[in-house]
Amino acid sequence: MGRSPSWSVIPFVTCALVAQQRQATDATLRPPAQRLAEVVLASLDDGLHIAEFGLGDGGTKNSPRGAVRWSEHGCTTAGGVRVECHAVGVKLTFTSGCELLIAPDGNVHLRSGELAGPFPTGLELLLADGSSVRVVLSPSARERVREVLVSDGNRVLQPWRRGEPASEVARSTRWPGLRFVCCGDGGDVYRAIALGPLIALDRVLVAKERADSTPRERLVVLATPLVQSLAVMSRQHREPLAALRQAVTTVAAVADRGSMIFPAAAQLQRAERDRLRWLLRGGFELQIALDGPLAPRLQLFAGDSPLPMVEWTLRGDSAAFLTNPCEDQKDQRWHGNGTRLGNLVPGLQAREELFERVHAVRLIERLQR
Repeated sequence: MGRSPSWSVIPFVTCALVAQQRQATDATLRPPAQRLAEVVLASLDDGLHIAEFGLGDGGTKNSPRGAVRWSEHGCTTAGGVRVECHAVGVKLTFTSGCELLIAPDGNVHLRSGELAGPFPTGLELLLADGSSVRVVLSPSARERVREVLVSDGNRVLQPWRRGEPASEVARSTRWPGLRFVCCGDGGDVYRAIALGPLIALDRVLVAKERADSTPRERLVVLATPLVQSLAVMSRQHREPLAALRQAVTTVAAVADRGSMIFPAAAQLQRAERDRLRWLLRGGFELQIALDGPLAPRLQLFAGDSPLPMVEWTLRGDSAAFLTNPCEDQKDQRWHGNGTRLGNLVPGLQAREELFERVHAVRLIERLQR
């Protein structure tokens, strides 16, 4: 099931880490000027921050954060986005001045004329201020705009209910429909699907003048759970085998320098055109494998080793696996049962009933072209 890696790369890795501390350069973390970044790192330290996606501030940058509150014809989010509800549609006005209209037919419109959809049963929009706006449509009802809910943490306001204006405090419920994030000035809309610690973003709406400067797809790697899994892994493997102790020592060193190797909001440069592989700091590289067991997998390579140090499965129950360093166990790809990453961004994880995993994998495959 694959060759054992050569752990002679450990001195190389150690030297690279020390050199990186002396030479704090992020040149390899910036995409070439002629190509938009395909992969960015996000921290997830205190929640998901859309601003770390490298796709703008989401149209809420200049608004002081308050609390979600009632306002004319609806409510206003913590970051100042006005949500106005009418039978003819739901309009979001961002502090940037951008406007989005969710029409009764399920199309999402920009004031400049571009549209996305239709989404006949509605959609949920995640905003950069941490709020979400859910618009529920009913194709068979006379008043097609049925429900609107605006959530901020555990507080949920319902300015529209059963096709009429309302002013109710509701409870948080699971949304079974499509989910999107509002980036740029608020009007760059991406469908968002998480595969464990990786979020696939597929652009569905953008103003014409922004199309060339806005990527069609982007992958967001949640760095914090990756680094945490390495720290836990280094404590889990306690066997006294020399090869294993060397491997675990290297993993622990990577975890200790996690914020340097995986800096939040970094935009990664492609390492090779013909492989889904990107450069990290300290001589490390990150790759997505689309074949083999439990694919797709996220892989961490060190130095010139032909095999990854660690692999993360990309699924709702993601785990990190240490590549087996023992020469007498060549038939075993991984050592141990894996280190679980926990329940990451549960509101975005792929749902089989909507074929979201298939959609996300196809998006990743598009990056190979």
